[in-house]
Amino acid sequence: MTWHGRLQAIFKNKRQVKTWLRCCVSLAVSLIFLVATDTDNLLGQAAFFTGILAVMLPPSFAISLFIMAASTLIVGMCLGWAWACAATAAAISVRDRALLSRQMQEVQASLVDGVSVQAQLQLAIFQGKFLDPRSSAVYGAFLFIGTFFLGTINAFRPKLAVLTIFATIILDVQCSYAPGFPTAQYTLVKLILIPSGFYIAIALVCLLLIFPESLNHVWLTILGDGVLKPIHDIFNLQVESLSIDPGDKEGFAALFQRGKVARAMLVGGYQGLQGQIALIDLEPSVGRLGAHDLKEINKELRGLAIQISGMHTFLNAVNDMHTQRLHVGQGRAATRLKRLNEKEIEHGHDLTSLLPLLQAASTALLGACGDGMDKLEAWVQDCNSGRWTWLISSPSPQRIAERKKGLEGCVAKLKQAMEEFENVERVRMIKPFEKCFDPVTGKPLSRAGAKSALEADFSVRSLFICFTFLDTLGAFAFSLHKMLTLVVRLDAERPRPRVWMPIGMGSLGGKLKGTMSADTDVNPIAMGTPTDPFKFESAAGSEETVAETGKDVGLDDDGVHRRARDPDALAPKTALGRFSLKVAAFIRFLRSPQGVFALRYAIVSVALWIPTVCLSSTWFTYNNRGLWALIMAQTGLSVFAGDQIFSFIARLSATIFGLLLGLVCWYIGAGSGNGNAYGIVVVSTFFIAPFLFMEINAAPALRPFWTMIGVTAIFVVGYSWVDKHQAVSVNPGAGIHLAWKRALLIIIGFTAGFIVMMFPRPTSSRVFVRKSLAADLDELSHILAAEVEAFLAEERRARDGFYEKVKMVGEGAEATASPKELRMRRFTPKMLAVSTRLQELNPSLQTARLEPQVRGMWPAEMYKSLHDKEGRILMAMILLVGALSRLDTKWCSILVHHTPFMNPNFLADVFMHISILSSSLAHSTPLPPTFPSLRDRLVYHERVMKQRQRHEQCEEPQPDDASSVDGDSPEAPGKVDGSSIGFKELSLSVLMDPQLPPHSTAVIALSNIITLIDDVSGIVKELCGETTFPSLDVLHRHYLTMEEEATNKQV
Repeated sequence: MTWHGRLQAIFKNKRQVKTWLRCCVSLAVSLIFLVATDTDNLLGQAAFFTGILAVMLPPSFAISLFIMAASTLIVGMCLGWAWACAATAAAISVRDRALLSRQMQEVQASLVDGVSVQAQLQLAIFQGKFLDPRSSAVYGAFLFIGTFFLGTINAFRPKLAVLTIFATIILDVQCSYAPGFPTAQYTLVKLILIPSGFYIAIALVCLLLIFPESLNHVWLTILGDGVLKPIHDIFNLQVESLSIDPGDKEGFAALFQRGKVARAMLVGGYQGLQGQIALIDLEPSVGRLGAHDLKEINKELRGLAIQISGMHTFLNAVNDMHTQRLHVGQGRAATRLKRLNEKEIEHGHDLTSLLPLLQAASTALLGACGDGMDKLEAWVQDCNSGRWTWLISSPSPQRIAERKKGLEGCVAKLKQAMEEFENVERVRMIKPFEKCFDPVTGKPLSRAGAKSALEADFSVRSLFICFTFLDTLGAFAFSLHKMLTLVVRLDAERPRPRVWMPIGMGSLGGKLKGTMSADTDVNPIAMGTPTDPFKFESAAGSEETVAETGKDVGLDDDGVHRRARDPDALAPKTALGRFSLKVAAFIRFLRSPQGVFALRYAIVSVALWIPTVCLSSTWFTYNNRGLWALIMAQTGLSVFAGDQIFSFIARLSATIFGLLLGLVCWYIGAGSGNGNAYGIVVVSTFFIAPFLFMEINAAPALRPFWTMIGVTAIFVVGYSWVDKHQAVSVNPGAGIHLAWKRALLIIIGFTAGFIVMMFPRPTSSRVFVRKSLAADLDELSHILAAEVEAFLAEERRARDGFYEKVKMVGEGAEATASPKELRMRRFTPKMLAVSTRLQELNPSLQTARLEPQVRGMWPAEMYKSLHDKEGRILMAMILLVGALSRLDTKWCSILVHHTPFMNPNFLADVFMHISILSSSLAHSTPLPPTFPSLRDRLVYHERVMKQRQRHEQCEEPQPDDASSVDGDSPEAPGKVDGSSIGFKELSLSVLMDPQLPPHSTAVIALSNIITLIDDVSGIVKELCGETTFPSLDVLHRHYLTMEEEATNKQV
């Protein structure tokens, strides 16, 4: 989307415009407090800090979230103040009394008669006349320890960034100015505290009086615009795909890319909802829906989001078919693919022939789902509007009845369409295949009985892709029906707005720490990923080794054992041994990215603090406000080199632009005089407002750029006004005479942060990308293991004689939910975590290009392709979970025993394969020699299984027409992509079975996972290399040739 189109979309959003106007008012009031004489004198030399806060932390979110953010800010300031007071007390206790006495005598001797003694003493203080090396050393030690601790918090709890930033600022102020005083000064930080208190009051008043909005309102807005709209967009893409010629590669590729954008929006919106739902019951609100209602909607929303992601698989499958045809290559797989394409076209079973039937079969249900999404979005919009108009005019009973009738009619229409789709429309897809079966027995025609060879030999690959569309459409319709049923109930129970009071505070500390909205807890200046990219919460148990705990890690909730042991140490048995483990853990922390970041955070703080306590530079530092260089260095640190380079360039350009903007504001508002109060406020607000608008609507990666423009402009205007209207000990000047000095301070701070992060050894963004992708791949293997465990658990139930299909009761009914459903619910947060990590990695894929190309060009396209493949694997796993929810135990048993995908030996190959790939990528080591493809291993294990099945009879239950042995041809009707689908004879009754579509969905999902892992293997082989030696390569090619010849003879 172009900038013009994006701005148009933003201005069409009334909530964003209202939020911007509120932020502009808070900025204007902050500037009024700067120029008003009484408040200007009360706030002191940092009176402009209210304006800086108005840019850094604008009131752009719900009042309850802002209260939490403000509380975090206040707690941070109090924490920094407490540590600063402790530093002051310790420093005073070690001060040399004899030295202090001599210094006092020297200062008293230098006093000039007729000049204010207080002014002369203040000048002596800031000139360093009372500095004591021992006292300064104590301040330096406290500053190092304090900033190291705060940097650690920032690294491990990035959602507390507001706390750490302002705690650090308070500590900086006290440790920079207090060493110069001869006596204990515990209230120096009021220079920052008072303006901060003023701004919090301003922001709260603006949130209460100017377009007030509750978290309830914000949540529903995100639900409509950030979740339901992307879901509807993805749904419309599926509808649009049915009207495009399957041979139109460009058309499907364009739809696929639009789908990726919509999915990214869906993931971002869903994240925002989950971050705020835990806080939804902490505030009073006015509206039709209360906190409990929103939580019920949120539970049903999870299934809706998952099912629409599954529907997107159809576009992936068609796009993959086009990609395979473009890169057909040579060899066994290429030959098989060519035969399949030719056979499908000859039969009229190709996707081009089946797509009109698919469109006809799904038209009614697609229309009903589209109407349902329209009703759902309109209902959410209706609930989110008119919150106060009920005080004037309550909704009429007629309007309530019409709304209820419309919703109930929509639900009834959707239910009817679902029943017709399940019983009538789905059967249409089988019509082109009926000629291949005996009309009496329903069994496949033999070559002798068929009218032509084509009727006896057909392929179901494209049919299974269509089945996947039908199955995921049915699953989406079912989830939508559940959501609309809930909507009908809530609409009947909540026909009119009312006042809702808070229903529970819960663990407020935990909510502040881990569930706060991403929009309110991210450092507005710093950049970088907000989570540890190499760890997942689901794998947290594996990080605690046996040596550290003295016992094995237990069974995870998903049934997958993960036991991690320290190969270099046994479990400790003494107190000293356990204590040594704590010391070892601390040493490991110091070497970790978080520890290195905290250490650099502390080092740059002390490095820029030292000039304030050196006698030769104290006055120069104070005169030029060197404190701001220190603050900017701390707030501008990034963990990784690519992010640091990008952010340095962005901040530097923003500082220059903000400098020019500040000069424009000052000279228009002040002219050649001391500044007109009205002109300063109006002009500054007018010129900074557009950049404030960009800040609150920009992507997180670009937000620091717009923030720094506004901060620098406020610096110039604020310091110029203070210089002209306050009695200060130094006269820094105004306008251009001041602007270049303040801009230089900011540049010095950012440059210092850049240097300390880049030297001696930066943490490379390229390494970050590589190890993040390795960790994501490893976590995907854990998710796949949990899914396999779920299928095997259902298979065990089939062996015990339970063949029923388990009914899904949905969220909130844990007491009646089956073990299968409870197990499946654990997949969603894990999948969302991987999806979030992959999305967070996107900026680093771009910033890594900015690192110096010392060792050669970075293969950005390969890493981008690897990132895309992992996202596709995740989508296939989502599809597999959806299929599991709809399969009964009998068909789960068929999938386990009569397809090669669940062969234990093959599963061992799969997990070993992924483990080797992840380890090779993480540690940059070459792959082992002749690393096989999983597709070849699948063929091998399938042949071994057939040899076993020829000599023994399987006892597992199967459909009437199912058997344990397929045809040997890779293009046999009972195979997809060369692998068995679980039937010896794919009879007409099997094709008509309602369990076949979810079965086919599972087969397609597993086949896609295998193919994508092989694609990942090729990328990792290109990136990390492969161990080779000629003799083994020759022998390997010889065996492949023999297998190829054997396959051709069988065909």
